[in-house]
Amino acid sequence: MVKSMINKISIMKKNYMRNFFMLTIIIISMIKCSDDVGRGIPPLKDDAPPSPVTGVQIVAIPGGAILSYTLPKSENLLFVMAEYSIGDKLFEKKSSFYNNNLIVEGFPDTKQYNLKLYSVSRSGVKSAPVDVRINPLTPPVESAFNSVLMEATFGGVKVRFENESESELKLIVLTTDSLGDLYPVDVLYTKRKEGSFSVRGFDPEMRKFGFYVLDRWDNYSDTLFVELTPWFEEQLDKFKFKPIYLPTDTYEAHASASYTLERLWDDVWGTTAAFHTKPNTGIPQWFTFDMGQPARLSRFKFHHRYASSSGAASDGQYSGGDPQIMEVYGSNNPSSDGSWDSWTLIGLFESVKPSGDPKWTSEDIQFAVNDGEDFEFEDADVYRYLRFKILKNWGGVSYIYIAELTFWGEVVEDVTE
Repeated sequence: MVKSMINKISIMKKNYMRNFFMLTIIIISMIKCSDDVGRGIPPLKDDAPPSPVTGVQIVAIPGGAILSYTLPKSENLLFVMAEYSIGDKLFEKKSSFYNNNLIVEGFPDTKQYNLKLYSVSRSGVKSAPVDVRINPLTPPVESAFNSVLMEATFGGVKVRFENESESELKLIVLTTDSLGDLYPVDVLYTKRKEGSFSVRGFDPEMRKFGFYVLDRWDNYSDTLFVELTPWFEEQLDKFKFKPIYLPTDTYEAHASASYTLERLWDDVWGTTAAFHTKPNTGIPQWFTFDMGQPARLSRFKFHHRYASSSGAASDGQYSGGDPQIMEVYGSNNPSSDGSWDSWTLIGLFESVKPSGDPKWTSEDIQFAVNDGEDFEFEDADVYRYLRFKILKNWGGVSYIYIAELTFWGEVVEDVTE
């Protein structure tokens, strides 16, 4: 028995030694092959430069061009790369071998620019270059600047603009400080195709405003200067506001007393700080309140209820019960029966989502929640009582919510109809 065990152990040792020697030979062979590559053995196929692209076609676009081409039949091709300079900056734009085109952007004018196209292998080896010349169309920073109209508005200046290519732009408004020096008073980050925004907070006195456009490549337009006088307005005192509960109105709060009508003018807005009506109360629906002071209204700011989840929730900006289309009525002697005979329509307004994207962007949230959405009245008479009628909300649901309402205008002496 002992002799048999000794024989088995002896056999196991022989097998182990044989396997060890075989592994040693393999490792030495691998090292030798590696040395041979350095001594002139042909390199791996991936180290060979791929063939260049052919049949390049050019389509000029604002501030750039679309380059289409035929890919080489190189098995080791990884991507196609364009190299070009704008001023003293060198740019690279890559497109994988799954595509037969790439877009070059960031050009500040319509001059001719020289580019080089390379095919690049998986190990980073470039092909011979293909020389390409492009003449970009008018860049977005210039076309947006050329479209701008600046005009006086309540408390400041209104800027109207177009951005046909929907490029990422910064629209910068300047004004003068107490020493007459220019400084940036507001910056709008936008991809909107067209729109307007206002910069406010100024007295009704002649002052200088400036405007220019900046893009993400640090290209900037000329500066437009205007001198104008902002229209007078003052913010109405919210401490004088109080709810009015008329028959046919919808004002009962959803789920909690914290969602009451008074939340509309408490200077607090967010997720729970909002007026929220009960579900299944129907659309259209309306509510009424007393401003406590007769005023000729110039505008109001509408803060949307906030939801942080990007497009997933149904209880925030541009979803659920967030008003999209609404009418505002004024009265100085509202009927106690809730009828509409004593009310005058003073504005029809539609909420706009700046990005137009299905999900919320940072621009959308900044515009709707943080800044608030501005709506202007046109030639409104003097009224003390207001009635909001919600015709449509963003989510198509049967309730509404609004985080905050703020009003500006000119307070006048008490009036009656």
